[in-house]
Amino acid sequence: MAQQFAMPSGADYGADTGGPSAVVEEEEEEEGAGEDGDETGVEPKDIELVMTQANVSRGRAVKALKASGGDIVSAIMELTMT
Repeated sequence: MAQQFAMPSGADYGADTGGPSAVVEEEEEEEGAGEDGDETGVEPKDIELVMTQANVSRGRAVKALKASGGDIVSAIMELTMT
């Protein structure tokens, strides 16, 4: 019974399987490419809310808020539904 909780062997552990770690790296590259330094016309509290709810970078949150005309709900949906 205890064997089911045993750690995988060294050869299996950390192997590049294209699993979740590959997805995280891809998302980080995507976020870095979309940085938007101009936050003019966007409320800082709105940016923070979109960042938290959609789990995205500040640049992506600003870009989505500008695209939605400052509509927080639309910005979050745009970031999470695509």
